[in-house]
Amino acid sequence: MSKFVRLFVILCFTLALCAIANAQATRTWVSGVGDDVNPCSRTAPCKTWAGAISKTFINGEIDALDPGGYGTLVITKSITVDGGTGSGWGSTLASGTNGFTINIAVNANDPLRTAILKHLSINGAGASGTVGTRTGVNGVNYVQGIATIIEDCQIFNFGTNGILVNLTTTGNLSVTRTTVDNNQVGIRQTTTTGTLNVSIADSTIQNSTSNGIQVDAGTCNVANSTIDHNGGAGAVAQGAIGSVLNVDNCSVTDNTGAGIQAGTAVATVRASNNSVHRNGTGMSQSAGIFETCKDNKVRGNITETSGTFTDIAALGACSQ
Repeated sequence: MSKFVRLFVILCFTLALCAIANAQATRTWVSGVGDDVNPCSRTAPCKTWAGAISKTFINGEIDALDPGGYGTLVITKSITVDGGTGSGWGSTLASGTNGFTINIAVNANDPLRTAILKHLSINGAGASGTVGTRTGVNGVNYVQGIATIIEDCQIFNFGTNGILVNLTTTGNLSVTRTTVDNNQVGIRQTTTTGTLNVSIADSTIQNSTSNGIQVDAGTCNVANSTIDHNGGAGAVAQGAIGSVLNVDNCSVTDNTGAGIQAGTAVATVRASNNSVHRNGTGMSQSAGIFETCKDNKVRGNITETSGTFTDIAALGACSQ
């Protein structure tokens, strides 16, 4: 074998080893005692979400081995981030920034364009001089992608929104078994083009400085959830480009403004089987359309109802 051939073989072998070393895994791991120089395997985990995502293949999964603070994350490809595979929850402290940003552009190698967040504690607390306050911006900032799924999470202490859906095209958000607590606005959705669908189920949205759920655009379906102690409306549809809010089988209590509100001329609200108590106004139609099945329990509010309501039970729209 000539010297040139031997050198060529050695070079190919070296490149092959480098390719293996840099290959992305379908599942990676993080640990409070990990290191981002590691390959993010179970026996050699990384330290942060950001360190692990670069070593995780499209539509793969990052799992936390133990409770720990794993930093903030910008998601640019389909991924599952699960903080609860060990004993406890993975934590993100987002002082002065967003907790998770989902910005998944169109990519032929990523047809799903979906982010899944599970078992995470996302905290926006921080310091402003000598004062401890909410310095985090948005807990989850959903900018681009086909879908974002949030399950079994706690999102709290953010100075703008717990969850912001701010899309420029079609997208879907699903929030299940999640607590959104002590933010400026709990969940806010808006978009400039396309179709936006948001589903909130079995969740708690509470203690917002302003509105609990704010629908500026698209459709929001809220079911089997608690909306309480918010400084503005509990749930409101408003905005200039049309918004639809469907609220079913929810407890809506102790909100400073209206419990459930249609707030602008292009808003549509539909409410059925809700318990609406101790709000400034129980149900309010200040503009737009407010449809009800006449089966809501609206009692003990400062003002029980305000505005004009459409009885869709009389139209047969509430029949089983």
